[in-house]
Amino acid sequence: MGYYRGHTMSASNETKAQLIDRVEKVAARGTTTLSDWERSFLGSLRDSAKKWGRLTAKQHDVFQRIERKSNPEHIAARKKWNESFTPDMREKLKFAAEYYKANPPYFGDAAVRILSNPDYMPSEKLYRKMVENKYVQRALSNANEAAKFPPGTMAMVRDSAQVQGRICAHRGQLVMVVECADKVRSATKGSRRLTVLPVGAMETIKTEERFLKKAKV
Repeated sequence: MGYYRGHTMSASNETKAQLIDRVEKVAARGTTTLSDWERSFLGSLRDSAKKWGRLTAKQHDVFQRIERKSNPEHIAARKKWNESFTPDMREKLKFAAEYYKANPPYFGDAAVRILSNPDYMPSEKLYRKMVENKYVQRALSNANEAAKFPPGTMAMVRDSAQVQGRICAHRGQLVMVVECADKVRSATKGSRRLTVLPVGAMETIKTEERFLKKAKV
């Protein structure tokens, strides 16, 4: 069986004639919606179907994706989605891409595509997976919160074992906030990055809002 020996076959019950007809119909209706590679792939599938009367499982999986892409109902749904895509959704998509870039490894390739192409249009499925999950929603909520400790603010380091980083050496001490990050790209509450100067110290320290509390001065 040549090429098909050693390959997992698809579980389709189609006859050879049915498979050929199905591939040819997809090729005919996909002349304007498919890429050059997809059209070439369909030509290869047609030859395989004519010769062997079946496809490998991998070929069949790719074919099903192409078939769905060229389906008129799918095209209409995609057009409706594109037309409903608002500037606010674009900003949230960009935020999500920046979030995943800062918190790998999920959606790494999609994040690169989105950040490198301002006009990139995701599928509805990809958008909902990237933007509407609980982690990005938490990060968006954090990003929309006003800074608790603007530059020049006096604060006190929490006297808690949960305080992390170099700032833990100054638990219970006063600090002055020198810099406050504009952007928050974390789902952790109070994760806005700060640069502080402990009272009496000569060097600043990087920390986060969650490790500080309002100073009673």
